[in-house]
Amino acid sequence: MQTPAGARARRQGGEKRKKTRDLILEMARRLFNEQGEANVTLAHIGEQVGISEGNVWYHFHTKHDLIIALFAELQARAQANQQINLDEQSLTSNLRGLLVRGFQLMWEYRFLFRDHINWASDQHEVYAQLITLTNEGHNFIERVLERMRQAGLLQIEPQQIPLLATNIWIINRYWIDYCQSRHIHHQITEQEIQAGIEQVRALIHPYLMPAAHHLLASAPNP
Repeated sequence: MQTPAGARARRQGGEKRKKTRDLILEMARRLFNEQGEANVTLAHIGEQVGISEGNVWYHFHTKHDLIIALFAELQARAQANQQINLDEQSLTSNLRGLLVRGFQLMWEYRFLFRDHINWASDQHEVYAQLITLTNEGHNFIERVLERMRQAGLLQIEPQQIPLLATNIWIINRYWIDYCQSRHIHHQITEQEIQAGIEQVRALIHPYLMPAAHHLLASAPNP
């Protein structure tokens, strides 16, 4: 029979393993972002977390396993962002947040987009899912713009919405690539992510009805 002490010990052990796994993922994401996925090893991750490479291997046998887990995080967060109710009240209260969160995800998981040329050849399924995820993001932008038009927040012809959505999507998806292409060995900063947000605001602003200008004013940093 299981004793209360035994059940508690097993529960605590599970919580500890989960915490260790989360710490590994957090550190891997940080190092992949800062140094590039190709330049980081399991041993390096373990050293930064304060555990042995064997402990990292217990949770993730390869870097590919880490990429799969980190993509799952990105996918869950992106899909959660798209679950908001697109009624007028939600749009007026969440529009700025939607814009910021989209860029925040690109910033927090930038290695997936920036370094895909390094890992995609061995991760065909994950890369296909990444493409699907970005296409879902494009479709979501179209839905948001259409609902804004219907709510009287945007003055735009229906046939222009796919064009505007594509331009917003291109900036959101490729802004980091653009910033890197301008400088050799350049580390992207949060200030440059904020500049990307400003680019999107500049695209939307001409279509905003005067009473809706405040919706995109002073977007906070990610």
